[in-house]
Amino acid sequence: MKQIFCSTVSSVGMYVPEKIVTNEDLTKLMDTSDEWIEERTGIKERRFVESGVATSDLGHKAAIDALNKSRIKSQDLDLIIATTLSPDFYFPGIGVLIQNKLSCDAPAIDLRGQCSGFTWAMTTADSFIRSGQYKKILIVGAEIQSRVIEFSNRGRNVSVLFGDGAGAMVLQSREVEHLPTATNNERGIIDNLMGSDGSGAEILAIKRPGMSGEDEFITTEETSEKAYLPIMDGRQVFKNAVRRLFESATTILERNKLKASDIDVVIPHQANLRINSAVAEKLGIEKHKVMHNIQKYGNTTSASLPICMSEACDEGKVKKGMLVLTLAFGSGFSWGANLIRW
Repeated sequence: MKQIFCSTVSSVGMYVPEKIVTNEDLTKLMDTSDEWIEERTGIKERRFVESGVATSDLGHKAAIDALNKSRIKSQDLDLIIATTLSPDFYFPGIGVLIQNKLSCDAPAIDLRGQCSGFTWAMTTADSFIRSGQYKKILIVGAEIQSRVIEFSNRGRNVSVLFGDGAGAMVLQSREVEHLPTATNNERGIIDNLMGSDGSGAEILAIKRPGMSGEDEFITTEETSEKAYLPIMDGRQVFKNAVRRLFESATTILERNKLKASDIDVVIPHQANLRINSAVAEKLGIEKHKVMHNIQKYGNTTSASLPICMSEACDEGKVKKGMLVLTLAFGSGFSWGANLIRW
């Protein structure tokens, strides 16, 4: 008889830097206000790293938190999946750097999915576990955004959004008679969804430095003009985010024969409070079921989901047996979702 394996969430951990940067702090650097930022984004403050701290340092600390909660030693890990859009180096990725800091031998891979990276990493890890290839997988999402945003009037529409931080999850294999479904109460990842639309790639991007056809990685002129800063068409991002997140949730619900009211908790990527509120309203999901901590940390891109998950678990808002839906949308365009019996 063929063995059947499912992925169970063993633990979720997080780490954010100590330095708090409030909206009021940003008003001293650009023409903006606390009211303007909070009304449009839901953000009140965010965390920034100090000098000398690397993205892999944040990821390592979040990984330690998750491992301690799961009581799994780093040496027992079978695989590490890291996701970031702000790596320490152009190459290699942060996965191997975190592996080295954990003093373990597990293979480490990096997955680029931007703000959707953590949902994609969960999907990838779930596939590995279901195949029987790996039993204990660490997923890490870590970001330092504060070094690639401009604190000026020119960059204010983007610079008020982002923060630094990291989150991590330990997924474990469990042998079962039947895979988890929305109705059989078996704990584990039930369903996953990934999507992309490359026609929106330049709507939210850092285009330079890079190998886009220019003769140089980045020119002196581009450096002086700060061409390495993120660009964003906010209206297009908002419109596409609401559309794709709603479609993702609807698809997951329909193919698992669920109603929105069946979901106990929704954990969305923390990009913008208005986006998440609009999606929840379209779905008809009660406000108290939708987790938010963007007000404290801003948009930490691929780290936002595990940071929000970790806090929700620590605060008792996510409990064993609950039906949890994750949702994410980001640059690419990319989007993803996971349905989990916690």
